[in-house]
Amino acid sequence: MTLIIGFLFGIFLEVFREEGRFLVIAVVFAGSLIFPFWFFKKRSGRFFVLCLWMIVGMIFGGARYFVSEIVFDDDVRYLNGGDGVRFEACISDEPDIRSDKSKYILSDIRVGDLNFSGDVLLNASKYPIYEYGHVVEGFGKFEAPGVIDGFEYDKYLAVKGIYSIVNASSVRLLEGECGNFFMKWIYRFKSGLNDRIFKLFPEPHAGFVSGLLLGMRSGISKNLTLDFNETGLTHIVAISGYNITLVIIAVSALFSFLSRKLKVVFAGIFIVLFVVLVGGGSSVVRAAVMGILGLFAVYSGRSRDVSAVLVFSAFAMNLWNPKLIVFDTGFQLSFLATMGLIYVSPKLKNFSLRIPAAFAIRENFTMTLSAQAFALPVILKAFGRISLICPIVNILVLPFIPFVMIFGFLAAVLNSEILAFFCYVILDVVFFLVRLFAEVSRTL
Repeated sequence: MTLIIGFLFGIFLEVFREEGRFLVIAVVFAGSLIFPFWFFKKRSGRFFVLCLWMIVGMIFGGARYFVSEIVFDDDVRYLNGGDGVRFEACISDEPDIRSDKSKYILSDIRVGDLNFSGDVLLNASKYPIYEYGHVVEGFGKFEAPGVIDGFEYDKYLAVKGIYSIVNASSVRLLEGECGNFFMKWIYRFKSGLNDRIFKLFPEPHAGFVSGLLLGMRSGISKNLTLDFNETGLTHIVAISGYNITLVIIAVSALFSFLSRKLKVVFAGIFIVLFVVLVGGGSSVVRAAVMGILGLFAVYSGRSRDVSAVLVFSAFAMNLWNPKLIVFDTGFQLSFLATMGLIYVSPKLKNFSLRIPAAFAIRENFTMTLSAQAFALPVILKAFGRISLICPIVNILVLPFIPFVMIFGFLAAVLNSEILAFFCYVILDVVFFLVRLFAEVSRTL
């Protein structure tokens, strides 16, 4: 455990070293040695052994991050900053269709007779719309991403392994296909489900349900997005670790009449379905793993064992991609929300006895508050709302979201107008609270 914690600290130290933040390095290094001292302060021999393991772990973590920054000869980053070039590539992820343009993730880049490794973000006109698995040809200039209005866009893309952006002046479809059949089927099913949601719900309800269940945020109205930003609730419709936590809470509420063991089984099944539904991206898969671990801890009572497995999972994920723990807000949210389920949920049992148990309201409220307890600092930092209103709105609104997910999902799958109506009513309550507190926030 000490070696793993040292490894995670080492990643931070290497990042701070690259940024020249040597004072922070000194503080983090000193703080990392407090752990073994606090844990074995009465056993000096063990203390020095653990310090040694901690230092070895930090060296290992720093080295892993350093290696991840090495650029190989065929890396697509060598195209950055040059003149415009004609390229061929495969669309390797679900398109992101915006109101004014379309964004695509490209892989297998070919320029002339040269093949390049690495992914590229393509900015193209909104129409025509291409799909996952299409092979396209385009012309544009490759550039390194930078900081946009204070947002570290380069680091956000680096987590996904993207170090180049190309703004194409022309794009056309070529013959042939790429990708795999399974992902193509998922994206087609997801598109069909999205169409059904927009038939069952009016706006802005349809866009919100689509964003919440499918991660298709482009359909959410601009005014509603501004209100959610104002109240610090943007994380609800950002597919991340917090959405996985909401799935767990929703399933727990839906199957509250079952035994603990069956709840874990059903929640695990629904989490897998949710991962498939939103496209099975790596960030969602990571959050799902942590969510299932947290769920097992809540219903088994073995929080200590599961927390050790959780830390080991974080180690394995950062061993594969050492940028997660520093730059990936989704990873941070999933990890902290799961820790909240493990440690805070049992502490709230006595307090929650005053809350009605009907319709799983008590369990829903307890698990939501537990997940939020640890994740709130990251939510506030990531979405830029640090005020007294944000925690209050989160507490009032979040317990409704699992029910929105339950009725919205069932309505879309069963094509049920009755279930859609129940979801519509709950959403009206959510929108009312968000708009009310957004106006309060603007007047403060």
